[in-house]
Amino acid sequence: MKSQLDLNLLKVLPLLNKHRQLKPVAKELGKTESAVSKHLAKLREQLGDPLFVRGAHEFEPTEYTEKLLPKITSGLNLISEAVQHEDFDPTQYDKPITLALPSLAQYLMGKELLLELLETFPKSQIHITTWNDTSVSSLLDDHIDVGVQYFNDEQSKTIYQQHIGRYYSAIVCDQKYSNRSVEEKLNMPYVLLEMKGWQEQKAVAKKALESNGVHINKIATVDNITCLFDVLKELECATLFPHTRHLTARTSLDVTLLPEHLQLDHPPAVVVNYKLVNHGNPLHTMLAEILKRRLF
Repeated sequence: MKSQLDLNLLKVLPLLNKHRQLKPVAKELGKTESAVSKHLAKLREQLGDPLFVRGAHEFEPTEYTEKLLPKITSGLNLISEAVQHEDFDPTQYDKPITLALPSLAQYLMGKELLLELLETFPKSQIHITTWNDTSVSSLLDDHIDVGVQYFNDEQSKTIYQQHIGRYYSAIVCDQKYSNRSVEEKLNMPYVLLEMKGWQEQKAVAKKALESNGVHINKIATVDNITCLFDVLKELECATLFPHTRHLTARTSLDVTLLPEHLQLDHPPAVVVNYKLVNHGNPLHTMLAEILKRRLF
């Protein structure tokens, strides 16, 4: 019965039409001639036609087979294309790409990141936005491709969190206070950056100090990174940031890594977030690699 047709057997027909002998068909399929002969017998039964008849020197297709072959060949090619893994070429990718980063990351290396993305994906329009409370929803709605944050053990299971590194905490102040000791810097007034991202609402560096019995004198908070750096230049104050190579490269700043005993026992992991269904997707894999290289 045609309703019971085994589609896996159909590839025998175009091959037998090509070679007209069982042996080369068997070789191409990696099977024995006997197995190919059995496949052909099943097809004859299921389709109700001889399909191929043995001539003087080779198999010859029946009229039914000749009419059927173009459709079978087209269908098999379509299936093959559908399951074929294509090489990902970023230079040909032309869909918009959106990344969500903490404002500190944008300030410190956003320009270099954007230039690399524009060079890597020349046909794409690149959007870099700030990570916020709606970023997870935007990831799930495909409005954001990837976002950088600290690892969140309460994160939705539909979001994959790819570990890219860890940051330790540091005291940051103007370079003119570089001769002060760690203790003296801890006693300075503090202006903290209130944002989603590296500091988050839990303020990782502040939490690390408090867990070790050190309570800083917080006099203000701001939510603009440029404002904070301007304040550090004008006031005798400090702030707390992740210890990054981008910060230490700024000669106008003094960046002091907190001693090991004032760090969290397990500093939170920095992760690239994207939809779980995109795990292994070449676009998201490449974006994660670029972010890791730029951030660490």
